[in-house]
Amino acid sequence: MMLFLFNLNNMVFYTESDWRGVMNHIFKLAFIFIINIIFLINASATTMDKDKFVEVNGIKIHYVEEGEGPPLLLIHGGGLTAKSWQGLAKEASRYFRVIMPDSRGHGLTNNPQGTFSYDLMVEDMAAFVKALKLEKPLVMGYSDGGMVVLKLTSRYPDLAHAAIVGGATHRFATTHYMQGMEIFYGKGMPQGQLTDRDLDKMASDAPGMVKFYQNMHHPEQKDYWRTFLKGVWPMWTTPTSLTEEEVKKIHIPVLLLDGDRDEFFTVEEVTHLYRLLPQAEMTLIPGSGHAIFQTPGKTPLFYALVLEFLQRQLPKAS
Repeated sequence: MMLFLFNLNNMVFYTESDWRGVMNHIFKLAFIFIINIIFLINASATTMDKDKFVEVNGIKIHYVEEGEGPPLLLIHGGGLTAKSWQGLAKEASRYFRVIMPDSRGHGLTNNPQGTFSYDLMVEDMAAFVKALKLEKPLVMGYSDGGMVVLKLTSRYPDLAHAAIVGGATHRFATTHYMQGMEIFYGKGMPQGQLTDRDLDKMASDAPGMVKFYQNMHHPEQKDYWRTFLKGVWPMWTTPTSLTEEEVKKIHIPVLLLDGDRDEFFTVEEVTHLYRLLPQAEMTLIPGSGHAIFQTPGKTPLFYALVLEFLQRQLPKAS
């Protein structure tokens, strides 16, 4: 397997001893990957005991925490919940106070107005950080969460200490992006609003995805998955981009972490973002698609790279 590591000015090469440490970390995290899958299927009572809520920006955000230390805020991808981070959190909580919120309308976080937008989610997270009195947290987002992190650190340049952005870029190549949507949700889905007929077709073409949404998002509401997708679909299929000027406002260290076969974003788009950021590192994992941390065989490497970057921030974040 080839692994490409870059920073803005030159390539980063790891020594043999460095890689030995990374590989030892990978094998140790293989067990965590198995545990993560178990947690995703059936969240434990221990986790449920840690459920917390805070009211900000007109919604009641559900979140969980693990560990002590410098704050690490993990923002999940679209359609996922805080539970998707549990495997990573088990390891990261050895060094950090890991905070995992459910985004607006996801998991157990409500969305009374049924409104979704990346700009609104940015304000949710900014208010969340303020409400919890997090001082210069490390922030990480994947997919939708990655877009939120990009916009958050551009709009509030002094909010975070460092960031990781996975499976997201500042702009969208419409054709490639919509092809990715078809892979995950079935062919023929429209851009913009979904109809009940569209949702019926999705239930037929992607029943596993629908079942997942039923179990993960407000399971007490039988048809919430329909409400959820009708609300979020316009945001997902007509996403807004960041301008180059907005990207250049992000002055903190940023790790871009992506699969080179991402179904939504091209390597060229990620590389363009990398070149715009003043303090960027870029890692491409060959053979990996959009869901790097959920792909068997890729998850331990994903975790190891994330933790290696985060631990390099520790002296500055303490």
